[in-house]
Amino acid sequence: MKMQLVQSLHAELRNAILSHYKELTARCTDDVIYGYSLFTDDCVSSIGPVAVKEGSIQVKESDPMYNYYRYGVVEWTEWDDFGMFDEVNQTIRNYHETVKDSFEERVTTLLQASLDVLIELESTGLFGPRNDSRFLVICVSDSENEIMIESAQKLNTSKVCEDYASEFA
Repeated sequence: MKMQLVQSLHAELRNAILSHYKELTARCTDDVIYGYSLFTDDCVSSIGPVAVKEGSIQVKESDPMYNYYRYGVVEWTEWDDFGMFDEVNQTIRNYHETVKDSFEERVTTLLQASLDVLIELESTGLFGPRNDSRFLVICVSDSENEIMIESAQKLNTSKVCEDYASEFA
């Protein structure tokens, strides 16, 4: 049952991100999306997308808070999932109710599955070319979960990862 739920989560999350990102870019014709994140809490009770457009950064690049606003997902502006993550979140609820692993193991499995999907989609070019102008990450609210820095390392250039880590690691 555990493997079946993880496979289901993978497929649903992949489809949700694909659909969401395409819809988001279609709606954001006035500016370029440079940041995309999967956002959750430390229980991984649900997961959703958050994005930000280049023009939404509240400070200039010379400001000492620039990296905070550029890479700080909680400060981003695009929180609407357009209802595309409902199935994903139902599967997450089912996973927590059904799988008998420890709480920590369940959280780790769900976060790793999420990272695997982002890595897969990033490798297809969905989010554009990997360069210093694009940022992808998994954000676990009010947490120091290692998946955040791991996702930054695996999904971004070394410069972007360094800039992110200078503020959040």
